[in-house]
Amino acid sequence: MAFGYRYRLERQENGWWLVRFPGIPEALTEGETEDEARRNALDCVIAALEGYMKAGKPLPRRGAGHSGPDRAVLPSLVTAKLAVYETMRARGWSKLRLAKELGMPENSVRRLLDLRHSSQMWIIDEALAKMNAELSVDLPKLRSRGRAA
Repeated sequence: MAFGYRYRLERQENGWWLVRFPGIPEALTEGETEDEARRNALDCVIAALEGYMKAGKPLPRRGAGHSGPDRAVLPSLVTAKLAVYETMRARGWSKLRLAKELGMPENSVRRLLDLRHSSQMWIIDEALAKMNAELSVDLPKLRSRGRAA
């Protein structure tokens, strides 16, 4: 299942829809319609997570998960990049150290951690392996289909 952050939709007095992420108070967006507000939610949460990363803060866990209604589902590549970031924080690694371990320039690691940059998954796997970690991915459980009577 995909990883994401839960949000709440609130109808405003002006008729617009406000999106709040309970676990990320910095993440607020809106839309003129409910659909537009929902579409804006993903970009909003990614921007907020970029802010946490830039500040070197731990990623918010409240409101994060793999299920639930009204959830901004993060793209798989973004989730993988967040795993690299969190692993670096947990191990106390800098961008420079990871760059040296990977044998690449530091700006390549900056791009690797850029949530909007289209990185290659093999680099993410290599980065995690250098830190003695791996990306955990579960296959969806198959549901048994009911038989027609």
